[in-house]
Amino acid sequence: MVKSLAISLIALIIMKNLNMSVIGLSVLTILSMGATSVAMGGVELNGLYTTDFVMGLMVTLTLFVAILSYLSSVKIHRKASFNLMIISISLILVMSFSVSSFFLFFFFFESVLAPLLLLIVGWGYQPERLQAGGYMVIYTVFGSLFFLWGVSELYISGLSSSMSSVVSLVKKSGMSLWWLYILGFLIKLPMYPFHLWLPKAHVEAPVAGSMLLAGVVLKLGGYGLLRFMMVMQMSLSSVFFVLLLVVNLAGGVYAGLACVRQVDLKCLVAYSSVAHMSLVLLGVLSNTVLGVVGAIIIMIGHGLCSSGLFSYVNAIYKMSHSRLLVMNKGGFLVCPSLVLMCFLLSSSNMAAPPSLNLFGEILVFGVGGWMSGVFLLTLGLMSFISACFSLYLYGSCCHGKGVSHSESLNLSSVCDVFVLAAHWMPLNFMFMFMP
Repeated sequence: MVKSLAISLIALIIMKNLNMSVIGLSVLTILSMGATSVAMGGVELNGLYTTDFVMGLMVTLTLFVAILSYLSSVKIHRKASFNLMIISISLILVMSFSVSSFFLFFFFFESVLAPLLLLIVGWGYQPERLQAGGYMVIYTVFGSLFFLWGVSELYISGLSSSMSSVVSLVKKSGMSLWWLYILGFLIKLPMYPFHLWLPKAHVEAPVAGSMLLAGVVLKLGGYGLLRFMMVMQMSLSSVFFVLLLVVNLAGGVYAGLACVRQVDLKCLVAYSSVAHMSLVLLGVLSNTVLGVVGAIIIMIGHGLCSSGLFSYVNAIYKMSHSRLLVMNKGGFLVCPSLVLMCFLLSSSNMAAPPSLNLFGEILVFGVGGWMSGVFLLTLGLMSFISACFSLYLYGSCCHGKGVSHSESLNLSSVCDVFVLAAHWMPLNFMFMFMP
């Protein structure tokens, strides 16, 4: 308890220095609960909230990315309203990861769309932000209705809607339409071919929206699927299960190839999220200990790495006022410190040691090889393509003859480099504290 209170106090002091004492006071208790949950192992509080290791990791990731997204948006108009959106998204995400009821999870799962949509529409870059917001809402709400249908079927059948108390009962009764009930999670991850809303939302969102969306919001799909898999029973040889895995891996390969041909930096990072989330889906659907642990590690690693890459894209966008690759060459001549951080984050994105992505992918690769040799070959191809588009991003932005920018050195502030370093350090040193 003393350790958790100390962590909360430090966070409150930092937020107060950032004129964010309101956030600090709001999440003080939640931070204490999240830090304590890591040591407690797993406790359900009053039938509404649950604390376990996964919940503690997700809550910590949410608050960490929220603070860094705020630091990346120091020069933004309508600051008070912007802070309110960041607070709302953060608190809703924390509640989503904390509740133990599927009905409450569905409520917060959908509630996060409201402030996220306002963030995109209010602080987006182009008129197309209205279309991007509409795509995001229609896709995610439509898929989530099937999840609500499945949870309602549990309740109507006389079973509890709790994430922990229905495990043995549902596994005996089975859920024949499980593939339909998880559609909302597949869209939120997102899985190919339900990914079309994600690049549009990233391109139009401000940097804080992109960092929260890639770093945390997408993890709602993996977290919800992980909890829902605990109450489902499926045959690994069923047609729907095999088809889902095949489409998922093929979509991961396609998303990686799509990254290599992108000319927009935000689209490149967005499609790389689709490729990495296919590994998370494979690990969760395997329903094995190694697969689930690997999926959780990849989610944490991807949350830090993708958020850092979006912050880097914003840093160079402030120099060139363009997201095109051809307009952002020659980073060595402009700001070598940003080039160093781009190299470190790109190497972590391709699962170079000692990043969390490497440990997670090793576990998922082992599970994929256990399931099928073809799956293992496909995962190897995905890993190779991941290295290709990560090097493509680094080489295109950091080498070559760049376009001169008069404001480059002024706008590449120390804050940008600090935010990027804050993403990279836990991504590569957190493995030391893994149990």
